[in-house]
Amino acid sequence: MTSPTHPILSESEVISRLKSRRGQPGYLAMFSSWLGGVITDPALMQIPLDDHLVHRGHGVFDTCTLSGGNLYRLGIHIDRLLTSAALARIEHSWTKEDLIQMVIDTASQARVKEGAVRYWLTAGPGGFSPSPQECEEACFYCVIIDPVPLGSIQSDPMVSGIPEATVLDTPMKPPLLATIKSNNYLLNVLTHMEAVDRGGTFGVLVDEEGYVAESCVLNVVFVTKEGVLRTPPFDGILLGTTVRRIMNLAETTLVEEDLLSSVDQSPILASEVRGDAISEMFLCGGDTHLYPVTSWDQVPVGDGQVGSVAKRLIGLLEEEAFGTKTGESSDFIKVNYPD
Repeated sequence: MTSPTHPILSESEVISRLKSRRGQPGYLAMFSSWLGGVITDPALMQIPLDDHLVHRGHGVFDTCTLSGGNLYRLGIHIDRLLTSAALARIEHSWTKEDLIQMVIDTASQARVKEGAVRYWLTAGPGGFSPSPQECEEACFYCVIIDPVPLGSIQSDPMVSGIPEATVLDTPMKPPLLATIKSNNYLLNVLTHMEAVDRGGTFGVLVDEEGYVAESCVLNVVFVTKEGVLRTPPFDGILLGTTVRRIMNLAETTLVEEDLLSSVDQSPILASEVRGDAISEMFLCGGDTHLYPVTSWDQVPVGDGQVGSVAKRLIGLLEEEAFGTKTGESSDFIKVNYPD
């Protein structure tokens, strides 16, 4: 019988090691309903190992953007979080207003005007069985971090565009998991990894009948040669908040400006949007992220450059979130910061 090779750590040693391991900047504030408050030391931003979010994936999440001291489109994201929680059968007593207040409190203590916001609603801690009956209480966690781009850090993919690839070997999520924004994201990760292996970026999923579905964490949009903005219906894919905003902007501003003729949401065969059939293609998500696709499976999209529709939509999204606040007033929840 061998002797133990790893020491038992004291409380002070644990804290010291956590601080040495969590020294990177960018983690600004975290709220934990389990602890009942906001944490500003990154070393202490922890989630219980027996929270069913961790070992069973029994949790849902969503995001929003902190811009100019306002939480941009938090309300619509909380609506989706509550829908996801109901579908995941996570029982809790919080109202939409309760959840919004917890996010506001976290942003306030982060003491920054710009940031990325993520939050989770979980079955809670209590044990390691698959049954949430052992969980004493649902938990809500929120974190404010420095904005992090989804694409390459070497260049801005929203400016230069991205190559994309069809994912062939990673299966799509079943409809229930696709419509719940849950922590069951292994297939999303594998979709991205296969896309990179094939020379793409995020990946484009096509179902067994040949219809375009979605990307790993983004919705897919096409612009036809006739100027129609087309995107797949939300049956069996995530109900994207950004793509819904893009369709609204397209129906109003871009059609009025003659950049588009119309907007269509209907099933799209991948074979119908290949080659000369489309002038533009892009992926969108995260409120302000729109990634023009300049090539798909090594074939140029349109002229292989970022198109005018993508450029205009990027400008409108960024202007709304970071500029003149042209959206609905309900899209902006002001954060009151401590003196």
